[in-house]
Amino acid sequence: MDITELAPTITWSGDYQQRARSLDFGLLSSATDKSIPTVKCELGNAVTLMEGNTTLFEGYVFTRQKGTESSIIDIGCFDRGFYLKSKASYKFTNVTPEAITRRICTDFGISAGEIVSTGFKLSRNFLGCSLYDIVQTAYTLASAQTKKKYHLVFRGKQLCVVEKKANENTLVIEGGSNLMDATVSESIENMVNQVVIYNKEDKLIKTMKNAEAIKLYGVMQDYLKQSDKEDVTAQAQKLLNDNGVEQKITLNNLGNIANVTGGTVVVREPYTGLYGLFFIDSDVHTWKNGLYLNKLVVNFKNIMDEKDVGSLPNKTGKKTASKSKKNKKKTTSGETWQYINPPG
Repeated sequence: MDITELAPTITWSGDYQQRARSLDFGLLSSATDKSIPTVKCELGNAVTLMEGNTTLFEGYVFTRQKGTESSIIDIGCFDRGFYLKSKASYKFTNVTPEAITRRICTDFGISAGEIVSTGFKLSRNFLGCSLYDIVQTAYTLASAQTKKKYHLVFRGKQLCVVEKKANENTLVIEGGSNLMDATVSESIENMVNQVVIYNKEDKLIKTMKNAEAIKLYGVMQDYLKQSDKEDVTAQAQKLLNDNGVEQKITLNNLGNIANVTGGTVVVREPYTGLYGLFFIDSDVHTWKNGLYLNKLVVNFKNIMDEKDVGSLPNKTGKKTASKSKKNKKKTTSGETWQYINPPG
């Protein structure tokens, strides 16, 4: 049933740190006005948002609110990514993130779409972790090696994992054309410009710093501790790299369905000095009063929703021998996976 005419406001949105895209809309309803058709919109009902022949959203009703003071029923929906909150336990040995993702899709009856290949293999135990965190952790570990960033998204019924990069859908947003306004905010509240590393005896063994940032803003220090067989230098460098000047860039522009989280835009705005390629961290698409508008939060940096759940097979990082071969599978490539608690 097409209820577009009964929905005065429609909002479709996503964020790089959320496992599901959302759809929210108001549904006209009246107990007395017979000209307004009665629409049953129950929890769990399927909802599809389309732009012409293009499907933008497929999901289900998760929240509903109505009251005597309003003729609008507020409906909240999520796509199938919501169900990735389900938890499972696996042991993976010498398996790629893409193989892990496809295994989860197979086990939980999820249709797999485009699953980007990394060529990176890992061994890790995931005990009682959400499906989303398992996939994101695998791709976070791969990202450290490939230096690429990845984004999980549902396209219709299909789970996809894609590389975040410029593509044919990258649009130009500029003042005097489709850009309505732009805001740039900066902060050093969460800056880390010096990291001290101590050994297990609490003796200082190394200090890493961003000398230029210290000169400008003063010392803002973090602390790491490492064991005898551990080297946290890379972790310290990541703290310095990831915790510099925070910048949030918000764009309000004329709507375009290509402007979604995980994608990119080219911005040209002389007053704020915004020029170049930006990555979309979050997007809000709003249809109201005959207008279609976007609100985008964009970033100079290409970042992903990094997760670190599960653990190495044991403390030394070596493979742990299984006491039982039950539920264990092996492929010809040497990859193995094992259920701790089989699905269903």
